[in-house]
Amino acid sequence: MKLVILLIFPFLGLAQSDSVKPKVLFSGNIQLTNNGISPVPFFTLGKPALLTNLYITKGNLSFSPELNYDLKAKPWSVNTWLRYRLIHTNKFSFFVGNNFSFIFKSLPEDATQNQFLVQRYQMLDLTGSYKLKKNRILNLLYWKTKGLDKGAIQSANFVMLTMNFIDLLSNKFGLLSIKANAFVIDNSSPFTGVFISQITSYNPKKSSLFFTFQTVKPIYITPSGSFKWNVGLNLPF
Repeated sequence: MKLVILLIFPFLGLAQSDSVKPKVLFSGNIQLTNNGISPVPFFTLGKPALLTNLYITKGNLSFSPELNYDLKAKPWSVNTWLRYRLIHTNKFSFFVGNNFSFIFKSLPEDATQNQFLVQRYQMLDLTGSYKLKKNRILNLLYWKTKGLDKGAIQSANFVMLTMNFIDLLSNKFGLLSIKANAFVIDNSSPFTGVFISQITSYNPKKSSLFFTFQTVKPIYITPSGSFKWNVGLNLPF
């Protein structure tokens, strides 16, 4: 809660300033996937899912809620990302953020009258972004997660390095972009792993839809894990 207050305080200062107020920007994306890969890419729903993202930005502050469901409208996860941009130059940006998340797990119908077990988590988010070229951006992020309920993973660390190749291929048919990732997961379940992954995005010309193809390959993992893949149909707005 203290972190949330620290993040909101600069935003309130902006709102009270006599200078020109930054505009509030809204955008979002709805994605239909076959496998439901989570923001920590190794973890999946394991069946088709509908992922919804909303982005609200004003100046250096942004709020990005995520609501994720399976195709029977049963909730899977809810994330409430709140971020503040502390540093911004032509080349480098640094963000600090917080996320309260809820993970819904289905229970057997005869186990209890409750349909879901809900686990709550709080996450510290630190992200750095460096622009190598106009369409080549390097990102490094760190998430420190704490489970807030009994039975939840009590602590977890996630570090990911991403190289963004934006509009790697552009022609009369559309635009192709690639995100190449290397990441480490270390949590108290116990579960530890080193992975490489990629997300390829294809945006056809004169289309409001775009397509994504994602793969995740373990390099080292304990106790066990395997190659994962996911395709998505996206509708930005």
